[in-house]
Amino acid sequence: MSFPLQVDRLGVSASDTGRELLSEITLSVQPGEFVCVLGPSGAGKTTLVRTLLGQLTPDRGEIRFGSLRVSGDAGALRGLVGYVPQKEIVHDALPVGRALRYAAKLRLPPSLGDNEVRQRIDTIAGDVGISHRLDTPVGKLSGGESKRVGLAVELLALPRILIVDEATSSLDPASDARIMQLLSEYAKSHNITVLCVTHHLENAKLADSLILLASGRLVWSGSARDALDHFGARSLSEIYVLLEDLPVEQWVGLRKVFQHQQESAHEQPHSVPTEAVSPPRLAARPSWLRQFQALLLRGLEVLVRDRRSMAFIVGVPLLMVAFAYGGFSREVFDGKTYLTRPLEPREIQLAGQLWGHTLNALAMTDTEKGESPSVPAQIRVFLDKEQNLKEKLGSPETAEIARKALAGDLSVVPDKEIVDPWPTWKFRFTVIFGILILGFIAGLTEIVKERPILERESANGVATGAYIASKFCLLGMVLAAQIVPAVCLLQLAFRLPALLDKASPWNTLFQAGAELGDLGPFLLISWMAAMVCAGIGLVFSGLVKSREQVLLVLPLLILPQLLLSGILIRLKGGWLTAVAELFVPAFWAFRGTIDYVVVNPPVPLYDIGEAFTRWQASAALGAQMAAIWLAAYFALRLSLRRYSTSPKRG
Repeated sequence: MSFPLQVDRLGVSASDTGRELLSEITLSVQPGEFVCVLGPSGAGKTTLVRTLLGQLTPDRGEIRFGSLRVSGDAGALRGLVGYVPQKEIVHDALPVGRALRYAAKLRLPPSLGDNEVRQRIDTIAGDVGISHRLDTPVGKLSGGESKRVGLAVELLALPRILIVDEATSSLDPASDARIMQLLSEYAKSHNITVLCVTHHLENAKLADSLILLASGRLVWSGSARDALDHFGARSLSEIYVLLEDLPVEQWVGLRKVFQHQQESAHEQPHSVPTEAVSPPRLAARPSWLRQFQALLLRGLEVLVRDRRSMAFIVGVPLLMVAFAYGGFSREVFDGKTYLTRPLEPREIQLAGQLWGHTLNALAMTDTEKGESPSVPAQIRVFLDKEQNLKEKLGSPETAEIARKALAGDLSVVPDKEIVDPWPTWKFRFTVIFGILILGFIAGLTEIVKERPILERESANGVATGAYIASKFCLLGMVLAAQIVPAVCLLQLAFRLPALLDKASPWNTLFQAGAELGDLGPFLLISWMAAMVCAGIGLVFSGLVKSREQVLLVLPLLILPQLLLSGILIRLKGGWLTAVAELFVPAFWAFRGTIDYVVVNPPVPLYDIGEAFTRWQASAALGAQMAAIWLAAYFALRLSLRRYSTSPKRG
């Protein structure tokens, strides 16, 4: 069944400025025609294409494909209109056959069996001339072959109208001619409408008709030969020059006169075939689960086949392990320190008397020395021999410590000798911080690197939820594959000397050293924190259009993790603590891996504020993970909707 394209008095204006982008566009294209859309930069070609695709809602007029009216609903055209954008829409790492296979899973109805899908892939590959390249990675194809793969992806769904945007913009003249010839022949052999936006004028002569735009107005619609006669030009490039010499209104008027003369020369107007106005059937959409499976498997295969990505996944954790080991290999992890306690009432009385004597001694003059063998005088004689001690005891800081100790506000009395936890906690924080950076890096580039592919697949009915869910699982597997081996390797590196030196090495494998605590809970909590960071990265990756833009955000994401983890800045309540609890995974990751020593009452070895159990930290990270991945879903939907509704100059 064929569907003619009818455009009647179409008008589109910019939503922000109100500037008219298209005005009074009226044209008709019949099935089997190969049409080239031409015009200078800013003529409105891109706006026309996006309006035909349903990405923009016209302010005036209407567009019809057969009996289907297009009104800014791209989903209504699914399976009916194919679109090949200027940017590549296939992963470079995949072989051509595998890329077409995944495209079929995402686009074709689930009712088709494997044999039917395979047969359709073989047929389309033969039609576009890439049957001999099915086992070749897309990234190793020539420019012309890559364009053919993009065409094959769109033709899998057997569209009745194919729109190609700058299909030959980066090709050599020979490849340009072959692609244009292919489009012309395919339109006729399959009786479909092909619209090709191009700046290459020489091969535009292959088109059955031209649509020429200037300043958002239609200045010509007809054959290339008639266009030359109409404009009085010897070549299509001369027409561009003429469009600059005279106002666009004059060319629009001449076109209307020519069109009126042509219509008068025919006794009967062209009538649309009966089958063309019958309602089109849209292809059944693959289920959410089928899309999720295809996206996840494709993501895994792209990752495994991409050597650079695999080198990054393996190499970065190894570098972090090397840096962590080098930085902490000489750290003393079993040094001793003391737990302190407040002064008891009897001790406060005695210490108060002693401190009073010390203050008196500090205040005595030289003439008062030796007048009396009093305690202050004896202290003064001692302090005169120890000038540094005298200065320290007389400082305001020491006086403040003494005041708080005597008031019971400060613990200063040694109570119990323990292993100093601070080196171990610095080590843990360094490891956790490195894991969080892995999460940010993994999420920040995951969407933006395949943005053109996502936009096209979304227009073809791929659910945003299935896409985000596939990324969640893919990044979860990647981060687990990075974190678990790296942490285990780091622990082994610190324990290996003890294993080699002692007589009973297996007894020392789990003994003191550069400890991360219980390895299982540590790996789980640090992985969850990394997944939160990856979700934060996905939010920004879904909102921007280039890798350069998203990488500028990385320092702004890392800094709050550093400052609000509770290590550099002690958080003991207030709005900073609330912000950290809600938005900073490092806050919970560190607290979920802290060891507490049971004293009376139980307190952490380092005062970082309120104590939380490992399960409370895990629950908080789980809540953050769910919230941020939900935010990534809505951010991506918003970004895709904004892309499909914002007019662009072109």
